[in-house]
Amino acid sequence: MRIFFSSTIDASHPLAIATKTLGIELHAASLLSFEAVPAHPKHPYEIIFFSSPRAYTYGKPFITTNTRVACFASGTGKHIIEAIDWKGETPGNPKRTAQEFLEWAGNRRVLFPVSDRSLGTIPAAFPSEQVECLTVYKTILSPQPIAPCDVYVFTSPSNVEAFLSINILPKHAKLIAWGESTRAYLESLNHSIAYHRSDDVHIDWIALLTPWLNP
Repeated sequence: MRIFFSSTIDASHPLAIATKTLGIELHAASLLSFEAVPAHPKHPYEIIFFSSPRAYTYGKPFITTNTRVACFASGTGKHIIEAIDWKGETPGNPKRTAQEFLEWAGNRRVLFPVSDRSLGTIPAAFPSEQVECLTVYKTILSPQPIAPCDVYVFTSPSNVEAFLSINILPKHAKLIAWGESTRAYLESLNHSIAYHRSDDVHIDWIALLTPWLNP
């Protein structure tokens, strides 16, 4: 059995430990690269919202002493060293997260540091004059040939796009989607999902993979 995971991980990652325990071959590699984009907010803001760890990496220079910090969920929050004033609790339901954030933000202006490929789900819940989506980095597709696998774990729609640009999914393969947007993108391409994981859900990889070893 062979698994592809569309992100780099180290030996302490739960998936790496599980595949070693089960004797499964694991190929983990991101199919994306990133590049900073020179940018500066055009409007004043009271809140800055980070939708991902990378949004924080490229957008943290815009945190000021008077800025309230918000983030999508705890997966992003654990990368933020500043105090967090609001954190989403429903990573598997971005639309609900957007509504709950809108209720908390009220009429305050919000800055969203984003990728050039951002889906914009959270800012879409706000009146356009209340938000500024500032592109602070580019997401660049960096496809590479991947030997056929039995299980594919895709961590973003962009990784799916990069993969499919030069690879084909085997008909027998089981697909695991990280997050609602990845699930929706795969299903829009008529691919069936064997398992869908929201960002904060802990996976018992051994329990998940063991039945697939001997179908």
